[in-house]
Amino acid sequence: MCEQPEDDCAWIDDLMGKIADKLDKNFDDIRYEVSTPTDSFCVSTLTFLNVIANSSSDNSEKQSVTNLVVKRMSPEADLRQVLKSSEQFHNEILFYEWYGKHYDNLPRCIYAKDAPPADSVIVLENMVSLRGYSLSQLKYDISLDYTLAAVREMARFHANSYAMKEHRREDFFAFVDNIQEARFYPETNVKMIFDESATRSVEYLCKQGYDEGLCDKLQARFENTYNNLILKYVEPEEPLAILCHGDFTINNTLFKKKNGELTAMLIDFALIRYGSPILDLSTFLSLHCANDLDKDMLQNVLEVYHKTLIENLEENGVDSDKFTYEALYEEYKRKGLFGFFIASFFLSVQMDRTELRAKDASTMDMDEWARTMRTLGGDEVSEILANMLLRLKDAGCLDHVLH
Repeated sequence: MCEQPEDDCAWIDDLMGKIADKLDKNFDDIRYEVSTPTDSFCVSTLTFLNVIANSSSDNSEKQSVTNLVVKRMSPEADLRQVLKSSEQFHNEILFYEWYGKHYDNLPRCIYAKDAPPADSVIVLENMVSLRGYSLSQLKYDISLDYTLAAVREMARFHANSYAMKEHRREDFFAFVDNIQEARFYPETNVKMIFDESATRSVEYLCKQGYDEGLCDKLQARFENTYNNLILKYVEPEEPLAILCHGDFTINNTLFKKKNGELTAMLIDFALIRYGSPILDLSTFLSLHCANDLDKDMLQNVLEVYHKTLIENLEENGVDSDKFTYEALYEEYKRKGLFGFFIASFFLSVQMDRTELRAKDASTMDMDEWARTMRTLGGDEVSEILANMLLRLKDAGCLDHVLH
């Protein structure tokens, strides 16, 4: 029995028939509780599904509940095309079916079916209900303990990638070769968004009377940001290239206190890619620590990341000599603007300064979408971005564009 209108539950009955043997439930006596998130910027259709076995029993102790998260493709064909949903589902299913078997701090994947263009589905255990994890209530200006917990987990994730690359090299690169590009492809609409928003911070500095020579130089260098900078940042370079999460944000990180220490778990692997670890680190820091991200904080975070990375590399029998802190910091100086450029159009979303949702991408002209993303949050967001840009300059992250 489904506690939703009958038409809304037909797909659930069909899905249950496919995953019944994986759940160890009495499927002659079950009911479902169905809910959907209302506050997320999702590119897929998410459903929280509680499967209650022995549901007719008066004794609640005899009932058993399995909490699931079901990810389905959007029913809107235009939105699926704009967001490259087929590629995103392919990547996440690929991740769980192969790479996920070699990394233990993940939600259990109960079922996955790669069936483009409209019927791909992923069923995961609900880590919030089953294991006590939770999302951060804050989406920006998060506390340092949450930042460091997320960064430590990313260091472990990256270290595992380095270990796979060294110990299972052929299998690892076969996996990498099967990843489909879902963001940085020739005809991508992302180019327009990057290029439109890249100069937002510089324009604000100019209006505030900041150094005219610097503003003019940055304005010129940021004019064609996607082709001149972003595509270079995402190009893998050895020896530091690893499997990146690709969408390392607070929304894709779960947290839990264990033995008094805050720990983290990564979710949502639709945008995995092979590239620099800085793609992940700069995205998280620029979106969620924008007001605090300066040279001192960056060094603190990179030191914690590096310490955790080296510990896990050595545990996995990987020679850590080439992964020096100095190499990591230089990599951040060269590619740290990657996350800043994402923040230039997405920080306003994290700050809830918009009513836009992912589905709007299929109904708005892309020029209009890009112009709208540039101005969301007004001067409040522009000032934050401008100040962050200046602090990144002090940290050396603009050296490669100014010289």
